Amino acid sequence: MKSSLPNTLFMLMQSYRVTTRDAINANDLGLNAMHVRCLHIIAATPQCTANDIVTQTQRDKAQIARLIKELLALNLINKCASEHDKRCFIVSFTASGTALFNKLLSAERQVNEQMCKNLNSTQINDFLSTAQTMIKNMQ
Repeated sequence: MKSSLPNTLFMLMQSYRVTTRDAINANDLGLNAMHVRCLHIIAATPQCTANDIVTQTQRDKAQIARLIKELLALNLINKCASEHDKRCFIVSFTASGTALFNKLLSAERQVNEQMCKNLNSTQINDFLSTAQTMIKNMQ
């Protein structure tokens, strides 16, 4: 019997999150999926601000402010005033944040390899195309 689409997607997302979190010991650090998403955004966004994170995650400012505060407390990021607007803060990685992010990227590569084992490139590309269409349909 085939699983329903919602069950399949949920199981895939949950397996991906759990495997990645285990690989970087996220539970020991107190990190959740939103922390990891924020780390990705900080790494990918030059002169990253809290507003950049709010925009990309579509979460409210208060939630992102709490996440940034938690990442600061874990000494994974720094926060400094922008040269262009002193009311705005730029967030960037500390040395330990960079090390954790590199560990995260390595763990994600391993999880991706495991997840795509026994799939050919056509199957992977078809899945990505289908998933992108589903995402667009939901927006």
